[in-house]
Formats: sequence, structure tokens, C-alpha cells
Amino acid sequence: MPTSVLADSVSHAANAQATPYQAEFKKLDFFLARNEVAQFPKWNTYDSLFGSIKWQPNMGDTLNGLTAMPSPVERITFAPNTLDQFPAKDQFSIGERYETAKLGAHRFESSRFRFLSNFESFWRDQLQYAHKDIIRQISLANNIFVRTLMYYQTPDAYICGSGTGGSATVNGLASQMTLGTNVVKRAFSGDDVRLVDNGGDGITTVISTDTESVVDNVSNAGGELWRNEFGANNAPNQAGNLTLKDIYKAMLHLQEDVQAPTFDRLQNAPKQSEFIKGKYVLICSTEAWSSLMWDADLKAGDDGNARLGSANLNLLQDGFAGDLFGKVTAKFDPYPLRFADAGAWIAPQTVDTDTHKVVPNPNYTAISADSDTIGSYEVAFLVGADAFKTISVGPPPKEFASKSMSAKKFYSMKWNGEVTLTDQFLIPNGGVPLSDGGTQDLNVYGDYLKFISQAVFGGIPGDARHCLPIIYKRRRTT
Repeated sequence: MPTSVLADSVSHAANAQATPYQAEFKKLDFFLARNEVAQFPKWNTYDSLFGSIKWQPNMGDTLNGLTAMPSPVERITFAPNTLDQFPAKDQFSIGERYETAKLGAHRFESSRFRFLSNFESFWRDQLQYAHKDIIRQISLANNIFVRTLMYYQTPDAYICGSGTGGSATVNGLASQMTLGTNVVKRAFSGDDVRLVDNGGDGITTVISTDTESVVDNVSNAGGELWRNEFGANNAPNQAGNLTLKDIYKAMLHLQEDVQAPTFDRLQNAPKQSEFIKGKYVLICSTEAWSSLMWDADLKAGDDGNARLGSANLNLLQDGFAGDLFGKVTAKFDPYPLRFADAGAWIAPQTVDTDTHKVVPNPNYTAISADSDTIGSYEVAFLVGADAFKTISVGPPPKEFASKSMSAKKFYSMKWNGEVTLTDQFLIPNGGVPLSDGGTQDLNVYGDYLKFISQAVFGGIPGDARHCLPIIYKRRRTT
């Protein structure tokens, strides 16, 4: 009986590289129980906030954005002339800000499946399962792309701390803290963002948005060296736990200092999303949100009174699914950004070498007081409206679900990130892979199939100040 098919990696293949060969699924040598295991739910976390641009082929390779700028409010007091005098006047000049970004394209493929396996293999719907999996990966890739812009293109961040002063961190903006020499958060350009390959931002490549006499590079302008400032290696600036007070202070910064607008609606979402109106969105892990239940500011103070009002307590007792302070509503990221003490990002999942199961990365889930390999620190985002505009990737148009869908309509419909099934590719001749000295042949008989998809990704800042990354040390309730 053949060995199990391993879901052992995501192959980041070169553009012209041949598709790797994947072994067949289990055969019907004897009775085999069909076993599908439910996966952790995946939310369309970020695209629903900013994915408002509908891209179509032939729209060009550059995303241009023109943002109107209102005239400033400069009056402190106002006293118009009396009617027996000639009226004075204000003359307003509006402006505009131009943003541009190059679009990116990426291809997604499943491994090959032997067509005849649908007749001789027990897992008869393996194609359907592979189809669901590639759609899931495309959706996650789009959300990670949007989150990448939200992290690297924002000019500042909020660092949680003990707030006690002295040698401990006082929570506040990173721009107001004393960091290492030449270490300062910068807003990356679109070209700068593309310097970061799968989380590898510990590089010293100079960023194009550097305008100071001191040269800024990827690592010290928001990358690994900058994050290292908030780990256990730098006690004066070490990030503390996320608290309700931190969320409130970060919200006040968006509301008062940046004057970021609240959300009016979600993109690509039904009308049930009306709850978001008039609120900022906190995107965090369920771990961080659940820990707020044990927040010290919910306890009674020395005078016997709770430090937070009863309205907030009622909201917390409702299961952490609603609002905070009437101004913030939560949205969960199933794979939040986590980094170790030295600032390196930690990947969420891995494959157990013994059982071959896809499991959470132990270094991603563990919490350590001091470790350069364990992701004890996390990044959340407090977001206002119009921070970014991004190209939406899938789902198919609403007409796709119509009962009157005909074959003609179906084949004429195209959308960004559409997944198709094809038999037009080369296959190893005689089943021998190229790496073993084999040759390739045309799949003229259509014995093999695979799913393919190509998606275009792009985004530009509306006002990146409306997005505030929040860095904190993780905690679990004991």
C-alpha cells in the first residue's frame, strides 16, 4: 500500500519551474475510513476593510490614486464685522495628493492529480478538497498582502507598556520613544515593501523613502532591528501586555491626533455589517482579546470603585464579540503577526516530521520570557476608514450563484483570482521526475489535472496614518 500523501510544504517555485510531482492518494486495497478533519475557521479579515477596487485585465500595471485634500481649519475664534462695516472674507484653497503603486501578480497551483484516480482511488473527491484548499490559500495570500501594506507603509506604531515610568516602558507611540541609533519607523514605498521576501526583513537594503541625512534601511526602519527594540533584549523599551487602557489611548490618538474617520461600511460584505458604522476596528488575535477579561483596570481600585464604567463591563460580559468604549469593534486574525525577542517573524504552521500532520508551529504558539526563537510578541492593528485602497481578489461575481446561470454565461465570466482546472502542462515521462533524470512529455491524453489561478494584487495608501500597528507582549490567562 502506498505511503500517505504529505502536505509538507508550500512550494514557492520560480516562474518557469516545473510543477513538483505528488504521489497518489490511498488505494482501495482494503476498507479505509474516509476522514475529513475540520480546519480552524479562516476569516476574510483585511480585504473586507479596504478591498474596494475592482480590477479587470487591460486596466494597466500601475495603480494611481488621487486624494482630494480639504482646506485646513485654522480659526480659533470667529468675530465677523458688523453690518455697518465692509465684510471680511475667507478664501479657501483645496489640494490633492497623488499616490502611485505598481501592481503585482502571483500564480497559484495545486500538484498534479491523475484523472483515473477518481475511479480507482478511495478519496474520490480529492479534486474538490484541493479546490477548496487553493481558494483558501489565495484568500489568505490576499489578506496577508493587505496586512503587509498595513504594517510597512504606516509611519508609526503604538507600543504597549507598564505605564509606570522609571526603568519600565511607558506606553505610547514609537516615534516618541528613545530608540537605538538610526532606528526609526518609516513609511515604506511600494518598491520598499517588495524588498521583504516572506518575512525576511532583517536586511540592510536602503529604502527609497529615506529623506534624512542618516541612511535608513529595511531592518532599522520597521524591520527586524526596529522590532528588536521592543523585546526583552532592550528592557527600557520592552513591550508590555495589551490592555484596555492601551486600546483606549491608541483610539484617542487616531481620533484626536490623527483625526482619522471611523468606518461607514465593510467592502464586499452584506448589509449585516452595519454594526461597524461610527467605529474604529481593532484587528487582533483571539488570545489577546480573551485576555482583556482579566484586565487590571476592570478590578476595583483602592476606593472600592471599578476603574472602568459599567457599560464596558456589560459589553465584556457579552462574550467579547462587540464593542469597547462605544468606539472600537474587534475583528480577529487567525494568524496574527508574531515575532521573537530579537525581532524575527515566526511562521504560524509547520508539518510534524513524525506524524506528517499540519500543526501550529510550537515557536508560534509558545510564550517565553526571553527567547530569540519563540514568538512572544504580537502585532495588532487599530484601523480607521480610508487608510488604504486595495484591489479585491475574488469571490466570483454574484451572478455566479444565479439559478439562471448558463454555460455561455459561466465561461464568459472572469474575476481576479479565478481558479480553473486544466490538463495543459508537461508530465514526467514514465512517471520519473526530472530530478531523477527523467524526461517530460505532453499530457495529450489528459491523464493528469491540476488547479491553476493567477491573481493581481495592488494597494495604495489613502492616509496610512489612519492605521496604527500596536505591539505588545503576549499573555495567557492562568
